[in-house]
Amino acid sequence: MKRLLINSLPKSGTHLLAKAVELFGYKEYFTSEGYVEGTPIFFSYKHVKNSLKNASVKKKGVKISIGALTPFFIDSAILHHWLNIIPANRYTWGHIPYTPTLAPIIKELNYSHFFIIRDPRAVVASQIPFILSAGEKMPGRHFLEDDFKDMSPADRLNFFLEGGDAKKAGVKIKSFQEVYRSMLLWKDDPNCLFIRFEELIGEKGGGTREQQNKIMKRISLHIGVPVEKNTFIKSDKIYDTDSRTFVSGRIDGWKTSMDKELRKVLCDYCEPLCREAGYTEENR
Repeated sequence: MKRLLINSLPKSGTHLLAKAVELFGYKEYFTSEGYVEGTPIFFSYKHVKNSLKNASVKKKGVKISIGALTPFFIDSAILHHWLNIIPANRYTWGHIPYTPTLAPIIKELNYSHFFIIRDPRAVVASQIPFILSAGEKMPGRHFLEDDFKDMSPADRLNFFLEGGDAKKAGVKIKSFQEVYRSMLLWKDDPNCLFIRFEELIGEKGGGTREQQNKIMKRISLHIGVPVEKNTFIKSDKIYDTDSRTFVSGRIDGWKTSMDKELRKVLCDYCEPLCREAGYTEENR
């Protein structure tokens, strides 16, 4: 079986997609046999940065952006080394903006690449509370938690949308429009299976079983693993309130997650992103 790279914008359904591929027999890399101590448990800014302290691979000078919210680059040789270590029948995941440099590495190492996207308004509404509570379930606190604790709800929203200097974290945060668009570009990569959160969530999250079944078939084709008869019966396990990053897990949950004034700010800001990502009234 191939190895899998699950890629996403944070809070767009990473663990939802992980649960889906587990139905085909895949296991998460860092929680299963074969994990190599010191390699990133996830390909996100914080965990990659920590793992770089012990990286001893000869560098090539070609950089790949890792991490969605803040600019952070690593040498392609190091990423190649880390991906090559992962055993067969495993998946790993990350938040890697679009870069053409990654595609040949994935092909050479015989990975199947997935990218999952979500309504941008839902991403923001889910990300802000997650930043404040990530340490309760995840292996470590979110790197922006200390900065966000000192902000009002309105200031948190404005900072997340517009970006700026996170002084306590010591990093610069990109605007959400820049972040979202850098991820959305994966939809044009023919070797990446582009999936929408809203199609995979299923009935428990406000979607439909029909859409979920269609996505499961596409996943099956992409990884080259036949769909077993009971896969669709088990698909209700995809929606998991116990997952490490679960916040609300509903398609329209963002509509009740903040007051009316902040919701208008969010909707006005995200209007162009909704159009670009195909979130029209018909498919929201």
